[in-house]
Amino acid sequence: MNGCAIYLNNGHGPDPAIVRGLTGAGFEVRDTHSIAETLTNLQSQHCREYMDRLLLVVEVQSGAIPLLTMLRKGANQLPPTLVIDNDGANIRPAIEALNLGARDYVLATDPPFHRESRARVLAEQALASCVSQKIAVVEPVVEEPAHSLNFVWDARANAIMAQSHFIRLSPVEGQMFDLLVTRRDQVVSVDELIRRALHKPYGDINEGIKVLRPHMMRLRKKLDHNPSLAHRITTVRGNGYMFS
Repeated sequence: MNGCAIYLNNGHGPDPAIVRGLTGAGFEVRDTHSIAETLTNLQSQHCREYMDRLLLVVEVQSGAIPLLTMLRKGANQLPPTLVIDNDGANIRPAIEALNLGARDYVLATDPPFHRESRARVLAEQALASCVSQKIAVVEPVVEEPAHSLNFVWDARANAIMAQSHFIRLSPVEGQMFDLLVTRRDQVVSVDELIRRALHKPYGDINEGIKVLRPHMMRLRKKLDHNPSLAHRITTVRGNGYMFS
């Protein structure tokens, strides 16, 4: 094989036209179904053997934007990346992906020969440049001090990536987490959390607290499953909550 391509899709399998383009250039295609599985593959010894001949294909609907954001924070340079959009109704993901360093972008509705040729061109460009350019691969997460931000938070996707684990939050949990993280080591009042996370005025603060508390319990439970996030939300009695 000339190289290796990691293909993140939602479980329906890789696009046959893109696979033809990649295999036509001599690339092995490895199928993944989650961001965590994709990162694990990028860190594997098998992929490290290819190093400068590594490609990434990611679907917008399978988490392309959160994945590219995480990779940009964890590597000096992205592997050459092809993004495929199975919907195509919104141009915004294309712009975001290209701004994050994706090399090319196709729609599932593009003609098969178009998708195949774009994939093959990307693979052949990677082979042509592999002699002079080394493509960085994400390194395993190194444990940092307990109070460092050793995770990636994507507020748009309401998703946290920590130690190769993907934590999905509900919109309310995401808003609470975003408030706490952006005001790290500062107390966020219960009143502000109610107003900005629940988006509903409560005449009685006790009524708002009753609604907020179950969301906070679920958020803490999700975070406590990961060692780098466990027990980092503390209750400041009589005031609110703080993330440290």
